[in-house]
Amino acid sequence: MGGRIRNFRWQPLALALLVGAAGGTLFALARMPLAWMMGAMLFTTGAALAGARMHVPTPLRAVFVTVLGVLLGSAFTPDLINQVPRFATGLAVQVCFMAMGTMAAYYVYRRYGRYDRVSSFFSATPGGMSEMTILAESMGGDPRVVSLNHTIRIIVVVTLIPFYFRFVEGLDVPSSPRGAGFSQLDPLDGLVLVACAAIGYPLARWLRFPAAQLMGPMILSALVHITGITSSAVPPVITALAQLVVGTAVGCRFVGGYAMRALAKVGAIAAATSFVYVLLALVTVGVVSQFADLNAPILFLSLAPGGLAEMSLIALALGVDTAFVAIMHFLRVLIVMTMAAPFFKLLKAYRPEPTGNPAD
Repeated sequence: MGGRIRNFRWQPLALALLVGAAGGTLFALARMPLAWMMGAMLFTTGAALAGARMHVPTPLRAVFVTVLGVLLGSAFTPDLINQVPRFATGLAVQVCFMAMGTMAAYYVYRRYGRYDRVSSFFSATPGGMSEMTILAESMGGDPRVVSLNHTIRIIVVVTLIPFYFRFVEGLDVPSSPRGAGFSQLDPLDGLVLVACAAIGYPLARWLRFPAAQLMGPMILSALVHITGITSSAVPPVITALAQLVVGTAVGCRFVGGYAMRALAKVGAIAAATSFVYVLLALVTVGVVSQFADLNAPILFLSLAPGGLAEMSLIALALGVDTAFVAIMHFLRVLIVMTMAAPFFKLLKAYRPEPTGNPAD
């Protein structure tokens, strides 16, 4: 452990955080929505594509994702128990939407990206970037293409939605986190929140939960808030720092010397499929809201396939039903991780790969 610390290079991390902080600051001054996450994400993406050598260590990102988990858990209320029928309806809509979205994106990747079948399918699945990349590689696909497509999807969806709500729907998406500061946080409540992060992450990891660093702390935080043990939330300064680190880490995924010509092709197709997902979500919401008692903005946030943490943060910033959105995205990731490989094997068995033509 000591050798690893001595060999750790601080410069790529310092540069990443500096670029991310610059983007977050400028976005905050311009009063852009979710400034610290959006500014950091877009600035580090640009710097990475320009060749900057930046890196956010996975353990550091995990620490700050646990902070976001505690923050999201504070949005849960005792009334959540009475909403089980609404979750059942939302889950049914989610499953149908995921099936339609995956097949639509798969068609785009096969027809226009001309990817092989494995890479197309695991690029099209709406979630589980790390897991889908590993599965694609194990089945003979291109892991770099799959990872890049998922990264671009997250960036496009997470960028579009706050601007959509602010400039199309006219809803207030704040630039910076709101809430009580450190001076108003009781020390005992602070210890409870820290315990939710410190215990929740390793416990969820031991139980093999998807997105353990987010879901473990969120579940424990939800329990202590639902039961009334505490009503406190994470101070805005810590929340902004967590958004900064998470946004910076997303942008740093583009570090690695991508050939610009290949990146332009993959990026264009990935962006197109991201727009397909967003438009399909809007259409689905428009249809479902005519028949089901589900709030349209909340359902839209629950379907749009950005990252679990990022979409939940947007819901929290909008002041809508964060608990519903977070649970729907957790279920989305869980379904993708458990069903993607079996579904692909069924697809492959039903329609074998033709020879001589990579894009049937």
